[in-house]
Amino acid sequence: MTNDNILIFSIALNGYQIRYRRHLASQRRYAERMGYDYTVITKPWVTNLGAECCWLKLYLLRSALSAGYDYVLFVDADAYIQDSCPNLSSVIKPDKFLFMANGYSGRLNSGVMLMKACPEALLWLDSIINAITEPVVDIESVGWGENGHVIHFAKNCDGLELLNEKWNNTKSPQCSDYIRHYNYGPMKNSVVDRLFHKLIFKLSKLLLHCNLNNKSEMPLKLKTVKERIPILFHRVISEYKHFS
Repeated sequence: MTNDNILIFSIALNGYQIRYRRHLASQRRYAERMGYDYTVITKPWVTNLGAECCWLKLYLLRSALSAGYDYVLFVDADAYIQDSCPNLSSVIKPDKFLFMANGYSGRLNSGVMLMKACPEALLWLDSIINAITEPVVDIESVGWGENGHVIHFAKNCDGLELLNEKWNNTKSPQCSDYIRHYNYGPMKNSVVDRLFHKLIFKLSKLLLHCNLNNKSEMPLKLKTVKERIPILFHRVISEYKHFS
């Protein structure tokens, strides 16, 4: 595992560029300290997917792993990497290709995903991408985004290594964590953040032309996502060199 072949990236669209600039700065500092490549996707400024643009991470993970990186770490824009965070080599196991931690719900949280470049990893990502229009069962669903699909396809994945919550702390303010993730859970207790996310979700409903609270509309929403994400993906990779 060499530093020259590791990429860390985040996606900060639809206002996340401004709201989480401090978190993004912490990610860049960590990458610089470790000698990793780092990039954050901030263009286009606004997408016609709203919060559902999170599906883009799967496409970019696949692209970066195919572009020559040995390992790629995706980190959500609202995740702060502490100065104490160790080298990624401390969690790598040679027989695993997917490294994730459970979130506050007790299920895998896709806000921090470390992946190894190998055929198995690419096949795993393809299996999720190809199943976008297929809703997952309620016990795996989180109601929006790709996390439910990640939970579903990781369930019987031999390549998964479950990380300590320090690597994606979504629930414990007292934890001596490495990555503190202020997602829509116990860690997000800021009134500003909660209002910001409610606005983003309402915008997503309008942009996707369906009522996301109505389960009968779920296939329609996922169909719309599948149609729009590749367009966004091709726009992004034309702007950011790390993915081609």
